[in-house]
Amino acid sequence: MLLLLLLVLAGCDPETEGKVRYKPVLLPVSLTVGPDGVAVEGETSFVTPIGEFSIGAQYSLPPRDGSTIYVLLRDRKKGKTGFDRVFKVQSGRDQLTVVVNGTTTIQVENGQVLIDITGGAVKKVQFKRVDQAAVKEGGDSFWGKTDAKWSKGWESSLYKPFVLTRWAYDDSTIDKWCGLGFVWFLMRLAMTLVLLLVDLVLSSIFLVAQIAYLIFEATGRNVVWGIAILLGIVAGARRLLY
Repeated sequence: MLLLLLLVLAGCDPETEGKVRYKPVLLPVSLTVGPDGVAVEGETSFVTPIGEFSIGAQYSLPPRDGSTIYVLLRDRKKGKTGFDRVFKVQSGRDQLTVVVNGTTTIQVENGQVLIDITGGAVKKVQFKRVDQAAVKEGGDSFWGKTDAKWSKGWESSLYKPFVLTRWAYDDSTIDKWCGLGFVWFLMRLAMTLVLLLVDLVLSSIFLVAQIAYLIFEATGRNVVWGIAILLGIVAGARRLLY
């Protein structure tokens, strides 16, 4: 009974006079990403869809207060340039982090977080309250900070591992167009195998660049990609000359 009482009091809202109100770690709402788009699960009043905007287009989001954050789900394959689907989430004055697929945690910066859903790996986005005491004492653990920084580097990188292979492969046309869909599938499969070799090289560079990002921020990542591009140019020039 004493343990139960301590657990309840740990979740009390100190601003409530004479009342005990438990605040769960996760908000009672999540965004699920599927073939039909993005759906809101749970308490829908926590999430307000703002709209879709072309990547790179000049657009301004409505002003937000301290009780909300913006979540941008980026799909580079949708349309010609790709789209950002924007949602406003009620945080209730709590500091939030974003949990992707139940494991990867992405930090919210300046009231906004960007999640790339192009590859289809993102299935569920949840919102977790941050312990204010932990924040005052210096933030998350070393591994938590490393994971958050790795995720930040992943999101801000122009290249994602095996993105070319995922773009080329498509088996949705196999049984369409009276057999022509199968021919088109075989052509894309052949292109997928060729691009897989390119992706293996680029993904290896990406891994080294991510490690450099963890140590030296964006400068280290840019140096790695710059050296890789220079080596590629030199190798191509030597091939042409000899």
